[in-house]
Amino acid sequence: MTTDTLRAPRTFSDWIPASWAYPDTGATRDLRLDFMRGFVIPLLFASHFEYFSALMFIGWERIGVISTAEIFVILSGIVVGMVYGKKVKQAGVAAAMPGLISRSVALYRISVLMILTIAALRFIPWLDTTIITTFHDPYGGKTFQLYPPIDASIFQVISKALLLQIGPHQFQIVGMYVVMFILFTPLVFFMLAKRQLGLLLGASWVLYLINLGSNPFFRPTNAQFEYAFPILSWQLLYVHGMVAGYYKQEVVQFFSATAWGKRLVALCIALSLGFIVFTWNHPLQQFPEWARLHFVPADTFLHWYNTYFTKNTLGIGRLVNVVVLFIAIYTLMTLCWQPLNRMLGWFFIPLGQASLYVFFIHVFLLLLIANTPLPSYENFWINTGIHIGLLALVWVLVKRQFLFRWIPH
Repeated sequence: MTTDTLRAPRTFSDWIPASWAYPDTGATRDLRLDFMRGFVIPLLFASHFEYFSALMFIGWERIGVISTAEIFVILSGIVVGMVYGKKVKQAGVAAAMPGLISRSVALYRISVLMILTIAALRFIPWLDTTIITTFHDPYGGKTFQLYPPIDASIFQVISKALLLQIGPHQFQIVGMYVVMFILFTPLVFFMLAKRQLGLLLGASWVLYLINLGSNPFFRPTNAQFEYAFPILSWQLLYVHGMVAGYYKQEVVQFFSATAWGKRLVALCIALSLGFIVFTWNHPLQQFPEWARLHFVPADTFLHWYNTYFTKNTLGIGRLVNVVVLFIAIYTLMTLCWQPLNRMLGWFFIPLGQASLYVFFIHVFLLLLIANTPLPSYENFWINTGIHIGLLALVWVLVKRQFLFRWIPH
């Protein structure tokens, strides 16, 4: 037995059968990331179809003080870094630009199409579009109009749509991704190609910290999404995700084959569990008493939450949570891929591979359900049926590639 073997830290992976591991063939497509994006979809439904159901016990920040947005943004950055980064490494930034421009145009087009379609639906007299044309702040008790008055000129509506200044709040994260993709992606690849990694990450942190300490925070694009997702704050996740995707092999090698990497994985798992325990102390009255912990007093929890875990400016606690949870889940799927894939891959992977399509479709499903009597029953089992039924419907639409020709996926 060598000295290195004696010093190697033992981890829980030593007790997991090697046959369960993910078969990493070196392919650009990583099914673990597709699986994770698919897992986000039920959490998305829990956030936007706000009917309390069994789904809320995994949504509503129950697996950590994070939302679907953080996971979606970091995954988007990783995938962009992997897919387009491969071309950048082989042929340079210029060779990747046509693909980047094409994707940017497709994302922008689908965002404007969504905004204008909802604007037109408001003129159907028997259709109540309130759920997607307004935003109600449950904490402040205020309701915000997300569209101009129905008698506004068509030129005003179109101009605001083109600038992404209006639209359903359930789709606004896609608007953020459009701007992020156009403004940051070419610059990040340029700096990576020039081997300016330190300068890139340093600049990203400076922008984040400037906005974190600003009151009110900066909204340079003046787009609607910046009220919830200010670009200077949220670029941090996207940029670091791109870097992780670009250097994926090196990052994976560090965490899986070095002693320090393994220690950090163990720390990420421990912190993830700690954040789960912490968030279960949230004094949400919707959850029954048995589903809430009381280790942290309600006043203390809310103070910490509002100080370190704010969503719009991506509080430092929320940022740490999403990073450690991502590493923990990715490690779990790497080591236990075969059983997880057999159990749930058939459902999550197709949804993850068509996540943009699901984002588009779910807005219209939300409008459809809101115009039925079902939500008014406010019944846990009816609500659970709504969520399960909608998820099943979306899965079928994806498998049948319904409207894939027109809706980017």
